[in-house]
Amino acid sequence: MADLSDIERMVGDWERNAVERSQRFQAMQHEVEQISITESVAGGAVSVTVGNNGIPTGVRMTDAVRSMSPDEIAANVLKAMQKAQSKYPQVIQEIVAGTVGESDSAAQHIVRTAEENFPEPPAEDPEPPAPGRQLRIETEADDEPPRQPRRPAPPQRPRRDDGDDDFGDQSFLRRD
Repeated sequence: MADLSDIERMVGDWERNAVERSQRFQAMQHEVEQISITESVAGGAVSVTVGNNGIPTGVRMTDAVRSMSPDEIAANVLKAMQKAQSKYPQVIQEIVAGTVGESDSAAQHIVRTAEENFPEPPAEDPEPPAPGRQLRIETEADDEPPRQPRRPAPPQRPRRDDGDDDFGDQSFLRRD
């Protein structure tokens, strides 16, 4: 049977461990609150910064975007954002490893959640699109043949009134 002093020592150890664990999680939280990740695309023309929750906190563009179409600018903003967000799980992993430790189940859950929410960005295009305006035509379905333009209907000739109506100038409705 356990001695009372053994029980007191176990309770004391448990309490110290709980306090230490709480302090490590507070340190982790403090470091996570400081996260700021900036990534650029298009030769540095577009940069996006994401904060401690992976949500964008800033967008910066250089004069190089003047040679891009609005669609290219929008696509580059999204690419830069995804590129920055894809670094988020790695930063979280490093913070967890340095504060709480990777073996803690709650910390493992935090890292997994970051990996699920911010996966790797799509592969970079091997060649960036040529600067300048581009026309993009989208169709609903490619299996439909192209429609021929409709010709306007020929103008109608005015009807001649030869006075040969069935009702003359009178209404066909009866008045009582």
